Amino acid sequence: MRLTAICFSEEGAATVRQLVKSMKEPEVTGYYKTKQLQEGLSRIEGSTEELVERCFAEHTPVLFVGACGIAVRLIAPFLKDKLSDIPVLVMDEACRYVIPILSGHAGGANRLASFLADAVGAVPVITTATDVQDTFSVDTFAVDHRLTIENKEGIRQVSAKALRGEAIRIHIVDDADQADVLIAEHKTVDAALWLSPKNYVLGIGCKKGKTVEEIEAAAERVMNELGIEYRDIYAFASVDLKEDEQGLLDFSARHRLPFVTFSAERLNRVEGDFNGSEFVQRTVGVDNVCERAAVLLAGGGKPVAGKHAMDGVTVAVAKRRGR
Repeated sequence: MRLTAICFSEEGAATVRQLVKSMKEPEVTGYYKTKQLQEGLSRIEGSTEELVERCFAEHTPVLFVGACGIAVRLIAPFLKDKLSDIPVLVMDEACRYVIPILSGHAGGANRLASFLADAVGAVPVITTATDVQDTFSVDTFAVDHRLTIENKEGIRQVSAKALRGEAIRIHIVDDADQADVLIAEHKTVDAALWLSPKNYVLGIGCKKGKTVEEIEAAAERVMNELGIEYRDIYAFASVDLKEDEQGLLDFSARHRLPFVTFSAERLNRVEGDFNGSEFVQRTVGVDNVCERAAVLLAGGGKPVAGKHAMDGVTVAVAKRRGR
C-alpha cells in the first residue's frame, strides 16, 4: 500500500520525514506546500487540490499533517460514496494524534490510523460509534470477508441495532423468514442488509515494468467481455517472482483487491489444459501464469476466460469453486 502524506509547515515536514524514514508498509510519499525547500519530500507543483484529486482518482490513501479543517476543505469536492471513497487521515504537527476522517470502515482508515499511531507513538482518535462502543461493525465484517454490500442504506439499520446491544441475525441460507444480514447471491428473503459473495478471481501475468494503467486496461477488457466488475472480483494472483512488481501492487491498492502469489512449482501442479508458452516456461519456470494462477486461487474452480494477452499483460478469469 502507498500513503500520500501532505504537510503545510516546517514542523509538519519534520513529521512527514519521520514517517517516510520509519515506515516500510505502507510506503509513504511525502509532499509539502511551504516556501522553504524540504529535504526528502516532494514540492507540490500546482495546487494541493490537484494532488488530492489525483489521490482520489488513483485510490491512494491520504494523510494530512496539519489541521482537520484544512483537510476537510481539500477533500470536500471529491467525496462520492462511503463505500468507494479513499481513506483520509489527519495527524497533528507534533505527531501526538492520528484521526481518520473518511472511510474508517470500508476503506480501512481506522485500522490504518491505529497502525500509524503504533509506529510513531501517537494516539489514534477513533470516532465511529461501533468502534467507540466496541460492538459489531457490519461494513467492517463485509470488508474482512470479501463480501459486496448491495444496499448501503442497510448499514445504518444494522449498526443501530448493534449499538442498542441487540443480537444481529446473519443468514447464509435463503429459507429464513427474516434476517438482519443476508449473505447470498440473490436476495430471496427480507433482510435489512444484503451482502453478496465475490464469485470471480483474476490470474495475471506481465512483463517487468508494466504500469497499473496497462494492467487495468488488460483486466478490464476481459471483465467487460464477461460482464463483470471489480466489485465481483474476490482477489487476483500471479507467480511469486512478481510479488514486488509495482504495477501489480498498485493495481491491488487502487481496487482494494488482495494480491496472492504462488511458486512456479505450485503452479506447475495445477491440473488442466492451459495455453502454454515455452518462453514463459524458460523465464519464470511455468508455462502459463495467468490461467494456472486463476484456477489455483479459485480453489480448482471453473475457468470462465482463458489467457487474454494485451501489451505484455496476460489475464485469465476463473469462478470460485462452489460458486
